[in-house]
This record gives sequence, C-alpha cells and structure tokens, in this order.
Amino acid sequence: MAMRSSLAMKNRESGLTLVELLIALALLGFVLLGIAPLFIASMKSNFSANEYTSINMLARDRLEQLMNLPFNDPQLTPGVKVNDQPPKLPDPLTGVPPASGGVDNPFQVTYQVLQYQIPSADTATVPNGTAFTPIRITAAAQNYQYKRIDVTVISTSGTLGIGSRVARVSGFVHNPAPNDPANFSVADTCAIGVAAPCP
Repeated sequence: MAMRSSLAMKNRESGLTLVELLIALALLGFVLLGIAPLFIASMKSNFSANEYTSINMLARDRLEQLMNLPFNDPQLTPGVKVNDQPPKLPDPLTGVPPASGGVDNPFQVTYQVLQYQIPSADTATVPNGTAFTPIRITAAAQNYQYKRIDVTVISTSGTLGIGSRVARVSGFVHNPAPNDPANFSVADTCAIGVAAPCP
C-alpha cells in the first residue's frame, strides 16, 4: 500500500501535462506578438538611418567634386543637370557597373548651378562678415561674384514601405575675376528647384 502511494506521487510529479504546455505556448505567443512590432519598427528605423547616411555622403561627395572644378568648367554652367548615376550599382570588386542584370541603383543625383551678385554698386563697401541679401543673376553678360551649387540626392528604394528619402547640400564657388568679360554671366532660364533637365 505504501509502495502504491509513492508510485502514484512520482507519476503526478514526473512532468508537464498537455494543458500546461499549451498554456505556456499561448503565453509565449502573446509576448512575442507584443515584441514583433517593436522589432519590425527597429529594422525600418535602422534601414532608414543607414540610407540617410548614404545619401548625405553621396551628396557631399558630389558637391566636393563640383567645387574643385575650375570656375568656367562646363559642368558649372548655370542650369539643372540630370542624374549622372549609372542605372545599375557597380560590382564591388571591380567598381564597374554590369552591362546587363545586376542591382538597380536606388540613388538619383541632380544638381543646379545659380549665379549671384553682391547687392552693391561697389562690392568693396560690403564689409567682411556682414549679412547681405544676394541678387540672383539670370541675364547674360553681367558681372557677378559667385556661383551657388545645390546638389540633390533622392533614394527611391522604399523596400520597407518608408517612401523615398532626399538630401540637399549647397556650396559656393567664388568668381576669381568678376570684372573680366570671360567670367561674366550666361543666360539662366531655370527656376530654383525645377526638375532636370533645364539648360
């Protein structure tokens, strides 16, 4: 009799019942359902932040290239320039875009060059470090003091449903000889921020 009762106690304490296991799985499922949206939102945020970093670096790199060109370089003529990126991403080993196939390039890089003049008959009267409102020059054969370059990078990947991202950076190129006819303005009919191409 004592032996039977000790066997019965051992059988009752030997493990989980099916009902207990189902309850534990249901509780785990509820916890995971609460965590899953946070995990997905974190993935989207990380992807978006990584892409913002990429497009800002691409915009700054392109601006740096343009600002290092000679003042009268054809790439710095006023107007809005079309996307200059290859349609496919380059091979990471060779750096050359594939002739066919490959991964679509999600980045579009455009830029606009504008001509500006310091608003004074005698530019020497504008003290160094003083604020002024520049005058945009759109007519030909005018003297002007600098060019503004606005680079825009758009990422259109949107694979995670977070839409497209845009980065814009600007820089200035000083006119080395504003009174030299070789450095006078050319006609610029493009509105600020108009879509490319605009001559």
